Amino acid sequence: MRTLLLAVPVGLAIASLAACNPYDPDLGSQPFECGSDEPRCPEGYTCVTYSDTNEVCEKSASDDDVDAPGGSFQCANDSSIEPNNDIMNAFVTPIPTMQTYSLVGLAVCPTGDRDHYRFDINVNGLNFEATVSGVANRTPLSLNVLTSSGAPVASGAPVAGTPQVVRVEIQNRLAVGSYIVQVQSADATENNYDLTLKVCTDPLPCDGM
Repeated sequence: MRTLLLAVPVGLAIASLAACNPYDPDLGSQPFECGSDEPRCPEGYTCVTYSDTNEVCEKSASDDDVDAPGGSFQCANDSSIEPNNDIMNAFVTPIPTMQTYSLVGLAVCPTGDRDHYRFDINVNGLNFEATVSGVANRTPLSLNVLTSSGAPVASGAPVAGTPQVVRVEIQNRLAVGSYIVQVQSADATENNYDLTLKVCTDPLPCDGM
């Protein structure tokens, strides 16, 4: 019996493999399901948790948001959560009903803009963590936690090795009530960013939640 051998062009084979690669860098802006192993999303995407059964990779803020030809900055469109320029109009997050909540594609725009997000503490003893990730090579964003009347509670600091990521952690010292996360530019420049809020009873950071 003769065996029939089929020759498949190398280019076609490589293209087929690339098409099956879940971490193809050209994935566009359409959300897709997070992977089960780390890294759960390809570079340039963030795994956003909407519920225990709904976790999707969404495109993160990046240097691609800067227009190269003119050097002008292209602000992300976060009109769905605006206006949130002051405490009275703070965007209300589902924290603590959801223990982890993320928003992507946010912007401190125009120059001098401030964004505010409300979260609640419903029991004593909760730890709180907020992380903001801005565009690389731009001034790190200012991240503050305020009381509902605007009094400062804590301020974030850049994460070692990734200065565009700023984090604030508050361990077991928030009384029951409403609080505000404030994001603004430290030097009044425009920036795009992603924001993640977490509460937990485990030791900080709240990685297990």
